[in-house]
Amino acid sequence: MSITMGVIILPLWVAISQWVLLLALGFFVIVAYRQIGYMLHLKDIGSERDGLPVGEKAPLFDYILANHKMNVEARLDPQGKWTLLLFADPSCISCQTAVSALEHFAPTLRGTQVLVATTSEPTVIEAVEQFRDASVPISRVDRDVPTKLYQTLTTPFAYIIDPEGIIRAKGMASDEATLRKIAQKAENWLGGK
Repeated sequence: MSITMGVIILPLWVAISQWVLLLALGFFVIVAYRQIGYMLHLKDIGSERDGLPVGEKAPLFDYILANHKMNVEARLDPQGKWTLLLFADPSCISCQTAVSALEHFAPTLRGTQVLVATTSEPTVIEAVEQFRDASVPISRVDRDVPTKLYQTLTTPFAYIIDPEGIIRAKGMASDEATLRKIAQKAENWLGGK
């Protein structure tokens, strides 16, 4: 008993088109990996270029506490305490993740003020669960605070401000790991204070 295998003959144009598609897909995968690597590299470089320089005095500003329908007016003032200031936008998925991460990270920051600042309207803040239910203070600020006063064009972006009001660290803060990385840049902050 013998088994014969059938041979499928494809037209030449089908065979060539399959190889062209395979090569194009390979090229696309290589380009995509390079772009992802480039974007991650730019993210680290961009976080150092964006915002006010480390060592500069942090501008003070007025804000309105917006979560839990508080609507209490206040002013950013270090008052002899370390301050973690996070600029975030409720419509930004990375910002929602950063605020959730801040919920876990903030309790480890002994004696540190934590403030999330946004330019969004109260209805937008109330519509996003991570902002509406946050235990950390969510504040509404004037549109000029992040862009003009702090020269921050991207969110989520965090600053660590020392008790004298000097910026000691800054950077993109999209999750707990990046928040910790920024905090570690500030001298003697987590360990000794």
